[in-house]
Amino acid sequence: MPQFSYKAKKDDGSTVTGTLQAESERSALDSLGRMGVYPIQIESRTEASAAGPRRVRRKVKAADVALFTRQLADLLKAGVPINRGLRTLSSQTSNLELSETIAEIEKTVSSGSTLHEAVAKFPKSFSTLYVSMVRAGETGGFLEDVLHRLALFIEKDQELRSRVASALAYPILLIVIGSFAVMFLMVFFIPRFSEIFKRLGDNLPVPTQIVMSVSYFFRDYWMAALLGLIVLAVLWGRLVATFTGRRFVDRLKVRFPLFGDIVRKNAVSRFTRTLGTLLKSGVPILNALAISKEAMANVVLMADIDEAAAGVKQGRSLAEILRKSRYFPVIVVDMIAVGEEGGNLDEVLVNVADSYDLQVERAVRVFITLFEPALLLVMATLVGFIVISMLLPVFSLSSMIK
Repeated sequence: MPQFSYKAKKDDGSTVTGTLQAESERSALDSLGRMGVYPIQIESRTEASAAGPRRVRRKVKAADVALFTRQLADLLKAGVPINRGLRTLSSQTSNLELSETIAEIEKTVSSGSTLHEAVAKFPKSFSTLYVSMVRAGETGGFLEDVLHRLALFIEKDQELRSRVASALAYPILLIVIGSFAVMFLMVFFIPRFSEIFKRLGDNLPVPTQIVMSVSYFFRDYWMAALLGLIVLAVLWGRLVATFTGRRFVDRLKVRFPLFGDIVRKNAVSRFTRTLGTLLKSGVPILNALAISKEAMANVVLMADIDEAAAGVKQGRSLAEILRKSRYFPVIVVDMIAVGEEGGNLDEVLVNVADSYDLQVERAVRVFITLFEPALLLVMATLVGFIVISMLLPVFSLSSMIK
């Protein structure tokens, strides 16, 4: 019997790898499903040894995934068989990456696999959330409804990201332009004054000496400065790659004034929308919690969800456990409690997410409203200090001439 190696996710979000024996790839996927894990990658051991690991490295953009999902849902709702719908979308899309991905999904489905098994082979393009919702939709017989919810979820997520990115564009532009202006002054403009200032020798004012020293350093040792920045970037990458380092950084994020409020609200919004969408699609709550916590992208906040999942497993309510969290707002916990009591937790969570999306946008605007003048003040002070430092010796020379 053929052997298959696999990589899968457990309910708690951890990743497991191993091998199993099965008659076919579909049988192997069914076995993993019975084991209660979610396959991310699976391959035949004989194929792997002959041709190396079979991985699809290209990634389809989230906007393209949303469009594909909505179009497939519309075709299924119109009564088009899934194989034909996939072939149609593969041939009509102008995006080569998406077209090839859909073609491979169609080939897998035509060989007898289910849709969730087919999309699970593309973990870079289709998240665990996507695979789990499609699986629930196929099991419950309402795949087209699930696909519509998925498309709406991806579109909402992209819309929020776009709004935040648009709001941050101007401050980032200010930082880039201001940094280039300061570097130009330090490297090209200030050294031209060196011949003039030689007459004063050691009598240069202290601010001028500081600016000149920094200018000469950047002019003569710019490669060392660049290398230092690269080393700092590498060290930072290694720090956040460790769990301890990431927890330290994530804790700073949630505690930082103003910015921490944005991080917390954004995490709550993503968690509640993901959890509500999964529950509405029929995914069991423990599986939904394991997937939803990854959407928060903050290990400090994810730890609260781990505790909540452990409590729910023991029969306690989600709201009861989250009420002990330092980071979940009381009003959100109260809404969850109401949803649990009323049996409409999925709808309540989506409504909470809609509300917090607006709060995130408002919080970003407030942050930028305060950040922009502070940034301009810092830039103006820095440029002003450089200019005044260069003018002080000129004034001294004028006094000497008189």
